[in-house]
Amino acid sequence: MLDTKKIKKDFPIFERYEKAHGKPLVYLDSAATSQTPRQVVEAMDEYYYGYRSNVHRSPYDIGAEATSAYEAARETIARFIGAKGGEMAFTSGATGSANMLALMLGRELKLRAGDELLASIAEHHSNFVPFQELAKAKGASFKTIPIRGADLDYEAAARLISERTKLVTLPLAGNVLGTVHDLSPLIRKAKAVGALTIVDATKAAGHMPIDVKKLGADFLFFSGHKMLGPTGIGVLYGRREFLEALTPAFSGGGTVEKVTAEHSSYKTSPLKFEAGTPNVAGAIGLAHAVAYLEALGVENVQRHTEELVRSAVERLSRVKEVRIISEKDEKKNIGIVSFVVEGMHPHDVAELIGREGVAIRGGHHCAMPLMASLGVPGVCRASFYIYNGERDIVALVTSVEKAIAAFKQHG
Repeated sequence: MLDTKKIKKDFPIFERYEKAHGKPLVYLDSAATSQTPRQVVEAMDEYYYGYRSNVHRSPYDIGAEATSAYEAARETIARFIGAKGGEMAFTSGATGSANMLALMLGRELKLRAGDELLASIAEHHSNFVPFQELAKAKGASFKTIPIRGADLDYEAAARLISERTKLVTLPLAGNVLGTVHDLSPLIRKAKAVGALTIVDATKAAGHMPIDVKKLGADFLFFSGHKMLGPTGIGVLYGRREFLEALTPAFSGGGTVEKVTAEHSSYKTSPLKFEAGTPNVAGAIGLAHAVAYLEALGVENVQRHTEELVRSAVERLSRVKEVRIISEKDEKKNIGIVSFVVEGMHPHDVAELIGREGVAIRGGHHCAMPLMASLGVPGVCRASFYIYNGERDIVALVTSVEKAIAAFKQHG
């Protein structure tokens, strides 16, 4: 496993929290937002303090330095997912990427009644609602792939993909069930009927190796803030031929090659997708987060979280009031253990154990259709990353047991 004691030294929040609260911070909510190492913050500070300026059209020295750093960040992040810089645009995050795609593909696909858009029932709302709204606006059908256990129902998915299917959007890893999905067969089936494919890699990026070429999807996106990076920055990958064919969702400064009173023409990808002043510091910070993860080895990160999942499942399963609903096989789990406590609302569980310094999330996790499918109002979700160790798992289980005991005493 990773040396979490050494790693934690790169994350000042842990020392500061303990000094302020008199107890250690057990942070198990990285599926919502990970912590950020000092190396990322320092890189962003260096931009703000040393060469703060706009990019691409600033002819002076710090402007050139900012442009160089911004484009170097693009190349670093593109390489991290097996892509090239021209295939990857910076966005505000996963939600921004999904909405951009919905707007652009809404124009390009010329959808009409009888056409079908397909998503899984396990999607995060950001990869569900934009395409649901697109189908509604165009009079197309919006269909969902059910789950079987903690995974997608692949047989149902194969039946649902047909000649009427125009777009299929799927998660690489689930943000509630934690399952790493085998998307390649579904992507191949979609391509065989001429449908476009979109992959939400938000929970997977920085937690497992990703190669967009091997995966074969037409588009893929993720956010920076779940993989040690800053908030407000994300990535949209697309096959080059598709990116060049799409009209940008947003237009204006930075996107255009030439503007006259009668006509505007766009730059090539990826600049035509980055309207306005970009999040320069965010891009630089995300590139340094990638460098940090590459130094650890993403394969090592994945193995580390697998061990934590194994331990958490084993220990929580001994608590009779707890029912685990996420993927129990650590080899198929990205680092999430979701569970319900008999007789207790997830919000109450999360609040009670939060008093012990254990940070988890309780609720629907922006996955209401999935909760309806599971027949629960919400779940408790513990999510693990590079700074978590076995002591955190023990603290989680101990705090859950205390919460149950307190609830029984006062319930």
